[in-house]
Amino acid sequence: MFWHLRNDRPLDGLAQFVQGSSVRMPVFVTALVWIACAFALAGVTLGLRGAPLELAGLRIDALSLTLAVAATLVSGIVHLFALRYMAGERGQARFFGRLGLLTLVVLLLLAADHVVLFAAAWIAMGLLLASLIGHIRDWPQARAAAGRARALFLLGGAALSLGLVVLARAAGTGSIHGILGNAGAIPAGTLWFAVACFALAAMIQCGLVPFHSWLMASMTAPTPVSAFMHAGLVNAGGILLARFAPVFDALPTAMTLVFAIGAVSVLLAALAQLVQSDVKRGLAASTVAQMGFMLVQCGLGFFAAAMAHLALHGLYKASLFLGAGSAVVTPLKCRAPRVSTGAAGVAAVAAGGAGGGAFALVSGKLDYGLFTTGAVLVIFAGVAAAQAALAFARTASAPALAATPPVLAGVGALYGLLVVGAEALLAPVPGLSQPQPLTAVHLLALLAILGAWGAVAAGLHTRSRWLYARLLTWSQPPAATVSDRKSLNAGSVTHA
Repeated sequence: MFWHLRNDRPLDGLAQFVQGSSVRMPVFVTALVWIACAFALAGVTLGLRGAPLELAGLRIDALSLTLAVAATLVSGIVHLFALRYMAGERGQARFFGRLGLLTLVVLLLLAADHVVLFAAAWIAMGLLLASLIGHIRDWPQARAAAGRARALFLLGGAALSLGLVVLARAAGTGSIHGILGNAGAIPAGTLWFAVACFALAAMIQCGLVPFHSWLMASMTAPTPVSAFMHAGLVNAGGILLARFAPVFDALPTAMTLVFAIGAVSVLLAALAQLVQSDVKRGLAASTVAQMGFMLVQCGLGFFAAAMAHLALHGLYKASLFLGAGSAVVTPLKCRAPRVSTGAAGVAAVAAGGAGGGAFALVSGKLDYGLFTTGAVLVIFAGVAAAQAALAFARTASAPALAATPPVLAGVGALYGLLVVGAEALLAPVPGLSQPQPLTAVHLLALLAILGAWGAVAAGLHTRSRWLYARLLTWSQPPAATVSDRKSLNAGSVTHA
């Protein structure tokens, strides 16, 4: 007792030091992420056209540098947001430690040139993400969501590792660069096995159908984790396909299969998004659809365009998740449509034509011909523009709606310009622009998506209770991960 009374100041100093450390660590980690972003940006600006840098199982080339800029930029923004969002949280230091480590693992994955290093980074990324989904350890729903994500990530990691081992043995080298250089000499059966493994790993990581349940259940994660996850980590599936593009290019049928997988997720997830009442779960369904479109681009042979979409979607989705709390707090105002359904439909069709046409003009995708996969990508861009106009028509006045086609034409042109820029940046990387021949699968997918959009534009999805119930049931996460309340040691609070 006497010692404690005589040394109360040193004890207070120790407590202040511990408290100060918990504050300094998040700031330190955030600063490191932004420093990494600056180095990646400098590398893109100064050394992109030079020879790739190879060192101890790492290979830094145009693709890894470009994606590193996107990853660290989103991570830096998320870290800055989390400084305030997680302030006072008892697990703040643990949270920032894992979020910073996750960013480092992603950078390692982007630069890895050895199959062992790539597989290790992929598995570590999944395990760290699962732990962040279950950050609130005494919340049963968070533990259940983390467990489901962990199980699927381990399955994806095992599939990826198996595919890498098979390719390494067939090519006689553990270097990814060496494997890609010998892809043409690897037997077709071996390539098919590896492609199947990679496709499974990519589908799980992207949360595509039928592995979307882990992504829909991940709402237990803190908002900064959701932003980083939906803006960057789910994109790893597309990065995997782009990194092994020569392997997929060697099998045209496999490319068509990748397209079909993406198209199914685009169709189902876009419809499921319409029936979500939870803000974050609606964003999750949107992510599934966007990741599906990324695979569509890969399957069409436009890997560089998929990487541009990856970066744009990352920034856009991060902003939506970081602002999700404001959407929950702000009361929604229901208004009657200000224009007729017919006028909205005409404006949407005009906007689709203008947006798709501008994209085609700037990107040059129709230069391949009207009956090519380039035209398929243009039609997808047109459908996206038409849907944007249709959503705007719900609250827009007639004059504002009339301005929608030229505005979306500008957006389409800007998107085309970004795709051209991405293709120029990634030109040194082989295999990232290999347009595939048009097949019946492409045409059937287009007809299905155009038919679904027409049904949504006509409001048919709001009139069918059967369809509504099926979409809502299909998109629900596992029951063990769903709750509107969470139990804490200090009591129970409402979970938004």
